[in-house]
Amino acid sequence: MTKINLQVNSEVGRLRSIMLHKPQAELDNLVPDNMERLLFDDLPDTQMAGAEYDQYIQILKGQDVEIFFVEDLVAEALDADCSGQNKEDFILDFLRVHQVEEKTQRDYLLKYFLDIPQSRDMISHMIKGVRKEELPADQLPHFKMRNGEGDFFALDPLPNLYFTRDPFTIIGNTVSINTMYSQARAAEVCFANCIFRQHPAFKGQVVIHEGEGDNGETHVEGGDILILNEETVAIGVSQRTRFEAIMHLADSLFTKGGTKSLRRVLAFEIPSKRAYMHLDTVFTQLDTDCFVVHPGIEGVLTVHEITYQNGLCQTKEVHGTLEEILCHYTGQDKIRLIKCGGNSPVDAEREQWNDGANTLALAPGEVIVYGRNHVTNRLMEEEGLKLHKLDVSELARGRGGPHCMSMPFSRDLL
Repeated sequence: MTKINLQVNSEVGRLRSIMLHKPQAELDNLVPDNMERLLFDDLPDTQMAGAEYDQYIQILKGQDVEIFFVEDLVAEALDADCSGQNKEDFILDFLRVHQVEEKTQRDYLLKYFLDIPQSRDMISHMIKGVRKEELPADQLPHFKMRNGEGDFFALDPLPNLYFTRDPFTIIGNTVSINTMYSQARAAEVCFANCIFRQHPAFKGQVVIHEGEGDNGETHVEGGDILILNEETVAIGVSQRTRFEAIMHLADSLFTKGGTKSLRRVLAFEIPSKRAYMHLDTVFTQLDTDCFVVHPGIEGVLTVHEITYQNGLCQTKEVHGTLEEILCHYTGQDKIRLIKCGGNSPVDAEREQWNDGANTLALAPGEVIVYGRNHVTNRLMEEEGLKLHKLDVSELARGRGGPHCMSMPFSRDLL
């Protein structure tokens, strides 16, 4: 098995490899009755979303970025075990996280997935979910009350998986396996565990940072983690990431190894609301000295510096403007802040909702953006940035942009 390099020490170093998931049949299993529970505000057109995502893949390929897909890596990890025991354990863990607790349901779904010959096809079906209408007549009574009598699914789909940023994060050459805020996304972490604990490219070769428990007070999601440089990681205290979880992750980063250059973690407090769900929905890096920011967070930002001294994590509140704080921690003489939506509060709210502040850097000063955010994109171009624009309507319905849809495996050092 070819070795897969893990090395991410910034948000803007030349992107070399990435993990993705193209949204597919799981979007067809969103219905009005489950879309809010599954964190969607509307029902995307699956074929259009796939075509839009193909643009994204082509941009990455055009920049010689090596692409790995979630399904392939999980399937390779499972197939590396000739006994088949890892596959069975993986399915049982997946069902446990999905809260399939009734024995008859669990036994049926275990056999249902094991009977799919190819591991990759099995993974795709697990992501798609299982409709009750697919079940044989003798099984329907056992699943009638699953998620309520009026629900259509024996097993929920995972429509958010194309936001591969969230279930885990590469920090340095280590991996943070995250703990998700919502039950709707908890099963995605099973894929991360399988990849990094069982895949021959990673098993026993990578330092893993783990969250504490399931959901509750300890959740942290990858969309809140931004790597400013080798010495500094910024993490948002948001709707989906708790300060207690940041402290736990910081302690692990400082003590487990693999991030020896790390000196501090910065906890950025942002409003806890749906529109601002992660730090990267209001703030991403475009160049070594340039960021795009939603103006709505500038006046309310509180930052805590977490360092490791005398065997303990120490915290202190950092005061100053966002520009001053970023100058200090990035080592830049001046920081360029581009306001999402410019100076218009109306444009700012519209374009932040459509992920104008959520960009993926391919290299310093070269980024992928959603083309629909015309005001923000114009301001970026006026600053000399090179933009690769995605024409989207359906992908944006999931409330995530190019940064959310990416899990960088490796970037060049700056």
